[in-house]
Amino acid sequence: MTTRLLLLGIAIGICFAPSPVHAQGKAAIARELAEYVTKKFGKDVADESVETLSRKIETVFVRYGDDGLAAVKNVGPRSFRIIEEAGEYGGESVKLMAKHGDEAAWVVRSQSRLAVFAKYGDDAAESMMKHGEFAEPLIGKYGGSAAAALKGVSSQNARRIAMLEDTGELAAIGRTPELLAVIGKYGDAAMDFVWKNKGALTVAAALAAFLSDPEPFISGTSDLAQTIGTTLVQPIAQEVARRTNWTLIFLILIAVACGLATLRFWVKVPKRTATATGRPRVAEEGDEHAD
Repeated sequence: MTTRLLLLGIAIGICFAPSPVHAQGKAAIARELAEYVTKKFGKDVADESVETLSRKIETVFVRYGDDGLAAVKNVGPRSFRIIEEAGEYGGESVKLMAKHGDEAAWVVRSQSRLAVFAKYGDDAAESMMKHGEFAEPLIGKYGGSAAAALKGVSSQNARRIAMLEDTGELAAIGRTPELLAVIGKYGDAAMDFVWKNKGALTVAAALAAFLSDPEPFISGTSDLAQTIGTTLVQPIAQEVARRTNWTLIFLILIAVACGLATLRFWVKVPKRTATATGRPRVAEEGDEHAD
């Protein structure tokens, strides 16, 4: 039994032991990449030998896999320092360098920006690469909706979003994550509309109408001013109607009608009396003067 267990342990060890061929394969790949990096990034290599670079590349390869190789290939020897300085976000820095190369430089050199990328994903990274300093605080405050909005707009509209935030107008409009989500969906057209109508959108009813169905407003088939007028007048009219005592008003109208009828009756009475006696009122007054 002991012999069998020993043989089983040896077999398991052999199965799970690193393959020498596999290890040699990684070393060969690392050396090949080191030679490529030496030729492409000659000035950055300085006095490092191919062997030194190979060992560094192999370490990155073992830890980060193919993304590690792509990062080194795209960025060169600088990638080693960037990965080291990224600390706990080393994996995130490798992913961005592998995918975007030097374009990711502004993001990967900051742990705070890497943290934003780690939390909100590719949209956040692409927004920060596209718009730089405008993007990080907005994404940090409003999350994924800001990342999507910034990714889909031009530099001018990214600055407009930042300006609205700085002046407090974005907060005055309200429902900011929902508003940014609409901008993320419709891009520059939506932001152009928001910029032109930022005052009108502070009216809650107008904002609600826009957020519930933004496309007609963006395309120009619906008018925001008309919507504001309708949504404001209708509730007022309804409230007036609700508070009105219609019974009292009806009784007042009946009383007025009766009063008018009575007045008309008494105006006609003197004429009827004069006709019945055959002596007009004017003639009687004349006779009195004659006496």
